[in-house]
Amino acid sequence: MSQNIKIKGKNPYDVLAFTLTQKCSAQCKICCFESSPTCTRSLNINRVREYINSASKLDYIKTIAFTGGEPFLIYNDLRELIKLASLSGKRVTTITNGYWASNYDLVVTKIKELKERGLNHLSISYDSYHSEYIDVNNIRNILKATMQLGLPTSLAIVKLKDEKVSEIIDSLDDCLYATNLEIVPCLPVGAAKKNFKPHQFEKIYESNSQKLRCTYNGMLVVLYDGRILPCCSQAVVDTGLCIGDFNELSLEEALFKVKNNKLLYALRNSEMRCFYEYIKNFEDIELPDRVVNPCELCAHLFSPKLISRYKQLFDNHEIS
Repeated sequence: MSQNIKIKGKNPYDVLAFTLTQKCSAQCKICCFESSPTCTRSLNINRVREYINSASKLDYIKTIAFTGGEPFLIYNDLRELIKLASLSGKRVTTITNGYWASNYDLVVTKIKELKERGLNHLSISYDSYHSEYIDVNNIRNILKATMQLGLPTSLAIVKLKDEKVSEIIDSLDDCLYATNLEIVPCLPVGAAKKNFKPHQFEKIYESNSQKLRCTYNGMLVVLYDGRILPCCSQAVVDTGLCIGDFNELSLEEALFKVKNNKLLYALRNSEMRCFYEYIKNFEDIELPDRVVNPCELCAHLFSPKLISRYKQLFDNHEIS
């Protein structure tokens, strides 16, 4: 690790994301947030509005995202927040599992309304786990409507090791021409960690690999419980990298803290094996030899119980 850490230049965080609610219409076995229809935690919408109004004055924040849980469960709030975010001059995105999309005419009406209010992109989650709760025709309706109305989309399919996704893709084949398809390896976090055994996850990387670098930084995320987190990874929920409380910090204060955090700066700019080798020096710590991706390694390296181990490492470093 360099002994002269200095932060200069523009704020690296250009995306502001709100996990509006933990509640979801589904209860998927892979859910990182362990969302379900019975979850009750959600953000104060008036406080979200305050953050968006503050973001309107910050040119370096380019995008505002609304996630869940399932944000379409609070559709009236969602459409108003999309409009407010758009009027603030930001690119606006949201996500859905498509539970509401059984009627094509209704889908067209909603997509048209959201696009007119300023929605720039819609992400869709669908895989074998979502299919237990969502009919594939719902997803087809959304993809057809967004293609008809010219709203860019992406479709994320999460999979475990050796799981085939060809059947899912085939069921959507003629609807996929205008969408960005993402095949995502399942991480052992949240519900997935409880429901599946370690060997079922695709451990692609050696933990000390030079290829492992933080790839999800650049996004300030407000979780449904009020925690402010420095990235959008599913695994960050299991770390001790919380910046502070959404209900106590202003947006400007949160951005100042995340920009001037020595550990986060080093994480953004160093190979993760630097941290891996440092933690391996402690005899009481066991780390996995292989991980799914950098995010899983991050969850191990920066777990709440390990955060204090980095204090000595960064105490003498300068930050400006």
